[in-house]
Amino acid sequence: MPARCFGSDSELGAIVDSKIIVGIDPDSDRHGFAVYNDGKLIVCASATAVEIFTWHLPMLTESGEILFSIENVMQNQFVYTRNQKASKAEQSKVAMHIGRCQQAQLELMKWLDYYKIPYVLHAPQKGNWSDKKELFEKITGWTGRSNPDSRAAAFFGYLALQDKRNAIR
Repeated sequence: MPARCFGSDSELGAIVDSKIIVGIDPDSDRHGFAVYNDGKLIVCASATAVEIFTWHLPMLTESGEILFSIENVMQNQFVYTRNQKASKAEQSKVAMHIGRCQQAQLELMKWLDYYKIPYVLHAPQKGNWSDKKELFEKITGWTGRSNPDSRAAAFFGYLALQDKRNAIR
């Protein structure tokens, strides 16, 4: 059984019959994974696709109203300027990692399509919270553990909360 990502049984109970936004920062191994319940961040962790679809999703969909908000790493069709000065081997390593993240996003989207779960894609953003822990905590009120990937996931979930066109009603 995967590691439990919900903070407590009371947080899990709060999910039922409420509006849920799931932020995702795609990665080849473990996705950044954040859950907002009626605008409040209640989960900030990482999870594999298997954990998301076999453990978390069944609990989250009990509300019937869920939206995934995903960083669109598929837009990364380039080598970053900072990597142009690197050796060919280092450039290749970066390109391979980006490709793996893109494939992970594609697989995630296929599963969401299969389960008919709506999602929105957001362009990668330089100002996300991955390296801005203090700002992340100030805006979300989160005081638990987090890492750059989970904070980025929380950022993309937050974008969906702020975009009224994507609001679940």
